[in-house]
Amino acid sequence: MNVVYDLRYATDHFPGIGTHAHALLTALLALPGKDRYRVVWGESDRTTRFDLDVLSRHPRVDWTVVREPSMGWNAVVATGGLLRRLGGDVYLSPFYLRPLGAPMPSVLTLFDVMYLTPVPGIPAGVRLRSWLAMRRARGAAAVITSSEFARGQLIEHGFPTGRIHVVRLALPPVRPGAAQRPPRAPERPFALVVGINRPHKGLRTLVNAWKSFGAEGPLDLVSAGPIDARYPSLADLAREAGAAGTHTLGAVTPGELEWLYANATLLVFATRHEGFGLPLLEAAGRGVPVVASDIPALREIGDGVARFVPPDDALAWSSAVRDLAGDAPARTRMAADGRALAARHDYAAVAARTRDILESVARTAERAAS
Repeated sequence: MNVVYDLRYATDHFPGIGTHAHALLTALLALPGKDRYRVVWGESDRTTRFDLDVLSRHPRVDWTVVREPSMGWNAVVATGGLLRRLGGDVYLSPFYLRPLGAPMPSVLTLFDVMYLTPVPGIPAGVRLRSWLAMRRARGAAAVITSSEFARGQLIEHGFPTGRIHVVRLALPPVRPGAAQRPPRAPERPFALVVGINRPHKGLRTLVNAWKSFGAEGPLDLVSAGPIDARYPSLADLAREAGAAGTHTLGAVTPGELEWLYANATLLVFATRHEGFGLPLLEAAGRGVPVVASDIPALREIGDGVARFVPPDDALAWSSAVRDLAGDAPARTRMAADGRALAARHDYAAVAARTRDILESVARTAERAAS
C-alpha cells in the first residue's frame, strides 16, 4: 500500500494535532510490513518539537517537500493538484480538509465539531469556514475520530455513520532529553494548565477560581501553551480580575513541558468542549492528578481517574483545587490510577487500527476501479 501522509499539520501552529500527526507516523513506520509512505512537508513549515531527520531518512518514507499550502482559502484545490501529481493508493491527513480532485480516496481526522456548536467566543467567519470545510469532509472515504462522543456529534452533523471510525488517541512517547525548568516557573507549588488560550479552554473560569483564593491560594497557577493574539491570555485575564498567583509561560519546549508535568501538584483542565482531551492523558501518564471539566469526552476517557467539576463554576473549581492540594493520600491514589489509564492507551494500537482503516479504504477503491 502506498500512503500519502500529510505531515504539514505537525508544525508549531498545531499543538495537539501536530503531536498526534508525528506520533502516529512514527508508530505506523514501526509496524511490520512493506507499506510505503510519501510524507508531505511544506517548504516554509517549521517545528521546534520534532526531529524530522529520523522520519525523512526512514527506508519506507519518500520525503516530499512541497510549496502547496495546508491552510487557507485555496488549500483544498492546491492539495488536490498536489495529490494528482504524486499519486498513491490513499491519502491520510491528521486534519479535516478534504482535497478537491484527488485521484485517490481520502481518510481525514476530525477530533470534534466545536466550531459548529454554540461555544462562546468563536467568530462568525471562523464558524462559516468550518461549516464549509465540514460539509466537504462528509464526502471522505473515511473519517477517524477519537471518542464515541465526537462520533455522535459527527453523525448529528450529517456525516455518514458507516464511514466514521473511533480510534482513541494514546500517550505520545516522551522525547529524549533532560527536563528543563522554564525561566519563569514559580518557586511555590503550582497547578498546571496546558493548551492554547482560546475561549473554550476555560481560562477565565480558572482565573475567577484563583481570585477567590485572595492574596495567597493553596497553589499558584501556571499556564503553558501557545498564545493566540486574538484572545486574552491567562495574564490578561488575571490582570483584569485582580487574581494573584498566576504565571503565563506561553509556548514551552518539550523539555520545559516535561519539567512542568514532573513538578506540578495538579493539572487543571477547565475546557468547555473537547473531542478527546490529550492533556488529561498526558498528565495521568506522568502521575499528575487531574481536575477536569465534567463534559462527555473527558468523562469517556478519564472516568474513575480524574476529579470532575462543572466547567463554568469557578467556586466549584476553587473548592476542588483547595481540597485536592491538601489531600496527599488522594493525590497518591489518583497518580497510580492515572498511570494505569495511560498504560491502556498505546500508539502501536492506534497505528494498527489506522492501518486497518487505510487498507480497507484502498481495497474498496481498487474494487470500484476494476
